[in-house]
Amino acid sequence: MSVTKHKTFPVTGMMCAVCAGTVEKTIGKCDGVVSASVNFASSSVTIDWHPAVISAGEIATAVREAGYDMIVSDTEAEAVEEKERQEEKEYRSMKIKTIVAWAITVPMSVLCMTHVHFPGEAWIYMILTLCVMIYCGGSFYTRGLRAFMAKAPNMDTLVGISTIVSFVFSFFNTIFPEVLTSRDINADLYYEGAAMIITFVLTGKLMGLRSRHSTGLALRALIGMQPSEATLELPDGSTRRVDIAAIKRGDILIVRQGERIPVDGTVMSGNATVDEGMLTGEPVGVEKQTGDKVSAGTVAIAGIIHVEAREVGSATELSRIIQAVKEAQGSKAPVQRLVDKVAGIFVPTVLVISFVTLCVWTLIGTAYIPVGLVCAVSVLVIACPCALGLATPTAVMVGIGRGARNGILVRDAEALERLAKVDTLLIDKTGTLTEGKPVTTDIAWSGAVPEDKRDEILGIIRGAEKMSIHPLAAAIDSAIGNNGIEPVSPDSFEYIPGKGIICTYAGNRYDIGSSSLAEHTDDERLAEAVTDWQRRGAGIVVASINGDAVVAFRVEDKIREDAAETIRELKNMGISVELLTGDKSSTAKHIASMIGITKVTSDTLPADKQHRVEELKEEGHVVAMAGDGINDSTALASADVSIAMGGGSDIAIEVAKLTLVGGKLTSLPRAVKLSKATLRIIRENLFWAFIYNVVGIPLAAGVLYSCGFLLSPMFASAAMALSSVCVVMNSLRLNRIKI
Repeated sequence: MSVTKHKTFPVTGMMCAVCAGTVEKTIGKCDGVVSASVNFASSSVTIDWHPAVISAGEIATAVREAGYDMIVSDTEAEAVEEKERQEEKEYRSMKIKTIVAWAITVPMSVLCMTHVHFPGEAWIYMILTLCVMIYCGGSFYTRGLRAFMAKAPNMDTLVGISTIVSFVFSFFNTIFPEVLTSRDINADLYYEGAAMIITFVLTGKLMGLRSRHSTGLALRALIGMQPSEATLELPDGSTRRVDIAAIKRGDILIVRQGERIPVDGTVMSGNATVDEGMLTGEPVGVEKQTGDKVSAGTVAIAGIIHVEAREVGSATELSRIIQAVKEAQGSKAPVQRLVDKVAGIFVPTVLVISFVTLCVWTLIGTAYIPVGLVCAVSVLVIACPCALGLATPTAVMVGIGRGARNGILVRDAEALERLAKVDTLLIDKTGTLTEGKPVTTDIAWSGAVPEDKRDEILGIIRGAEKMSIHPLAAAIDSAIGNNGIEPVSPDSFEYIPGKGIICTYAGNRYDIGSSSLAEHTDDERLAEAVTDWQRRGAGIVVASINGDAVVAFRVEDKIREDAAETIRELKNMGISVELLTGDKSSTAKHIASMIGITKVTSDTLPADKQHRVEELKEEGHVVAMAGDGINDSTALASADVSIAMGGGSDIAIEVAKLTLVGGKLTSLPRAVKLSKATLRIIRENLFWAFIYNVVGIPLAAGVLYSCGFLLSPMFASAAMALSSVCVVMNSLRLNRIKI
């Protein structure tokens, strides 16, 4: 057998878990397909197939014949863009149809319920109902028929059958009313019932579409971080711009200030400060010089370097992040299992019950055929999954709205449900627990420096730092400037990568660099301050004059004011909190101790963070990950619930299922409370929706006919509408629940 291929494709047109099952079954039946797994939440399908037996295009054709669309494109960006275009078009179309359906159905239902009669009313109702069925609900019939022919009936099939039967039954009674009236059965019309069914189901589907957000934006943003062109240095020393796809291992590339590094490679010459925040999450740039490694997608924020390409194309770290995010988002969520099982048997069961109802009444006697027909129609109408279809999306929509008003942006129902079950929270440090920007928090002086000389020294240091590309230079420059001290330009200036600044002024030599300069001091207070800062993991810059250390600067990323309170509240909820950061161990442990976190995992790369998430999930934990950087994206995508800080990277926000607007950590415990409240409402809605069917279907089937009670399709449709209203009203209680 030929080699198999593994790929994830976007799928559009799915409206429920049964639709997802239909697509999965359709693809699974294709020759050459090894396995197919549809993720309804991310609107995607992951397929393993034999390209020699069947092509991706042929699989897409089979999906289209089933009533859906699988997008096959040459590039990832094209597939994501096409998916977004189709989903936006589908949403606009459904919104218009829903508005039209309500505009027709409401006045028609009011007139029917209030028994207002007028000439030709039956024919007018028939025409209006046809408009709703053909224009607003046309997709129910085409998709429902395709699903039925594929032996995978879905909710569209049930909606189509129930409305057609209701319409045909009403049309028959309009033309031949005497057939039933001669048998002492009212020839009632149920046009508004058919229209009402379509209107409510359309509303539920529209709300479902609105609550589901495309995951393609995150992938497109990640792909956009890979530059399309690079500057290639030729053997003769000249340069030219080349397409990124033309770069080969061993090529020498020139990366200038402000440019993204196009490959994973090694610096051959030059020096620069590189922002590696997308990989490490740290706000401080890293100095790169000859022999240092650099990664694709990182940015040279100062300087110029010549880079030898080591890994190109799909082998780069950025490409691996893209692939990891894609696979994590395309994996099938455990929350879908119960929904798949219920939805998979619901439609066939209702169809069987309706048919059995008609057969039983017919067997009782031919005189009961009209009764059997009425009961069969009533079963189809009352069992139409309006309440079931609205149970989750209405609660989700209200919950999402409530969250938005409280600074919590939620992506979908899965996020709300899972957050309530989270028992472990992995939280990033930089930009999540901290402000994400290094600032000078303390200055320590040698006692040998007179008070009246300090401002002069600071002015010279500020002048030197303004000329430096060192990642901490801006923090020191800002701190000195905040004290109203103007910069003084040194007489000479030299920046040595890895060591610091050497400059002169008025005949004195100034060295500004690492904490090792503090070794050249006899001042105990200055030495103790530097030692204490080192123990706390702070960034330290020391300045010396003519070899004697005179001043030290402590540079840190400040802890958010609400961090300790948030961690304490989460612990009180029974959630275990672990700090997961790419920063060094000493800094991580210091930050953790300040805010009450006892579990710390430091010095992590993106792959390490993802591995830690998967490790905890394998142990049976429900894991949430909170972060704000590109380096967190794979861990965010792998977590059961992903949480991004507003103001963080666009990638993190797009991947995450929850975003805390404004980066307020205190919103996190409130999000947990909202999740638990929403999950409770969803369960109540589903309970009543199922109970409604358990009680309603037997009544519709005529079990109480011997007692003189026959539930007509008119009252069945009213009961169906009432159940939907009850679900909506129960969902609206979320607006009053305290979080």
